[in-house]
Amino acid sequence: MRFADLKAQYERLSGPVHERIQAVLNHGQFVLGPEVVELEQALAKRVCVKHCVAVSSGTDALLMVLMALRVKPGDEVITTPFTFFSTAEMIALLGARPVFVDIDHRTYNINPELLESAITPRTKLILPVSLFGQCADYDTINEIARRHGLPVLEDGAQSFGAFYKNRPSCGLTDIAATSFFPSKPLGCYGDGGALFTN
Repeated sequence: MRFADLKAQYERLSGPVHERIQAVLNHGQFVLGPEVVELEQALAKRVCVKHCVAVSSGTDALLMVLMALRVKPGDEVITTPFTFFSTAEMIALLGARPVFVDIDHRTYNINPELLESAITPRTKLILPVSLFGQCADYDTINEIARRHGLPVLEDGAQSFGAFYKNRPSCGLTDIAATSFFPSKPLGCYGDGGALFTN
């Protein structure tokens, strides 16, 4: 079963895509050119945050945030087992341990009722992943995190464009990451990602 017909999508968008590519070729700023600034500003505005940083992939966005939060060997990061492998992979890459909290079987997102019991003195942050265009229960997650002095990293790779209580995905927590892999809600041709924060 084909979920995304990228060829049909490309055929609909090929004119404007080629114009933008030609503009980059004409000015020659292949890295951090004006199109990147334009994209970051538009994305920040879309998710109602002050800052957006475009990166090469959603995986890199997760890694950059984990590094910025100084995740190190021996730390624990609470996340969901029902996600793309990069979530746990980036935690483990830094020597930390992913602590899996089961999902809510109605939403397939991390079950906030099980979250607090997973917090230990080694917990560094909470990393929920919003799936299938449906945001996790961020009011509850953020409240639990606040009580324990923990940051929350929203993985919005599968929910970009969705809303939670009239607030956009990737603008619901301390910091967020998303992917622009072609099969994601906002895909690109190739790979890309972004992180968001105030």
